[in-house]
Amino acid sequence: MPEPLVLPQYGPTLPEIARRRFGLRERTTAVLLLVLAALIALGLFVVRPQVDPLAKYVHHGDPTFNLLYRRSALHKVAPQGSELVRLQGQRGRLTTTIAVEPLKLPAATGDIAHGALPAFASRHIEELRAGDDTFQLVAEGRARVNGAPGYEVRFRTGPPGKQTFGNDLLILPKEDDATGALLVTSRRTITGKPTLGKREAALNKASAKAYRSFKYGATAAS
Repeated sequence: MPEPLVLPQYGPTLPEIARRRFGLRERTTAVLLLVLAALIALGLFVVRPQVDPLAKYVHHGDPTFNLLYRRSALHKVAPQGSELVRLQGQRGRLTTTIAVEPLKLPAATGDIAHGALPAFASRHIEELRAGDDTFQLVAEGRARVNGAPGYEVRFRTGPPGKQTFGNDLLILPKEDDATGALLVTSRRTITGKPTLGKREAALNKASAKAYRSFKYGATAAS
């Protein structure tokens, strides 16, 4: 007589419980369990890849760069003007955009990142301020993003009830090389009260991560 698959001290088995309580044959219970396991496996295979995966955008050109972003929060839209790529997201009262465009710097030599770039950033701030009496500079200073030197400007603008918070990153491939200079921008516009709800805060966080994920080359930031 064959030995039971489950020793008596570890019983009863699930099929035995189902037979006692619901009158199901043990073979029927086993088949139902196999079907349930197959459905769970299928669900993991089909649904799991769609659970907010990171998308990677790579701009193959001069210069080459990449961005990482969450599909559930941001999506690619048509670039505007000279932009190379534009991402956009909207949840509730919050709208966010991230864009990258070429940055034309004046001819300079030497340590451009610490010399010409801050001076150009001052001019950039004045251009943002021009004609906008609601413009407020929040912070500015040198920045290094994923190994690349740059200069970041943070500001807010707009009337109460519809304020835009901006980050502009002027970035170079190397300290002494303005070839491939880029302007990476982030805009978050809030309509109504400034306090964000849970879903809006999640979008704000995802946008910040995408903005900070910028990296020269095709290899994503680690």
